[in-house]
Amino acid sequence: MIGNVTHLCARCGTPTEGIALGGLCPACTTRRARKAARLGRLVALVTTLILAVSLLVRLRSVAPAWLDRARLVSALAVLACYWLTYRIVSGVAREWL
Repeated sequence: MIGNVTHLCARCGTPTEGIALGGLCPACTTRRARKAARLGRLVALVTTLILAVSLLVRLRSVAPAWLDRARLVSALAVLACYWLTYRIVSGVAREWL
């Protein structure tokens, strides 16, 4: 990036020094990151709830000897599902928004 070159923000049109041609100003970048995080949290919550309900239904048929271990593995799977879904969706949303 060249120091004294001013380009317009691709989204809001504000002249900003130091951004690339077609780039976003810091305010638009922050707005886009917040939207992506919000969308990631929403999608992760919905998919995790679906997985949790599915696991609760399936845990009814587990033998009592294995129930504690099955609950632990299910809880870890739910946490991993939320984290992975959030990371993937927010990353893709940051690129597409």
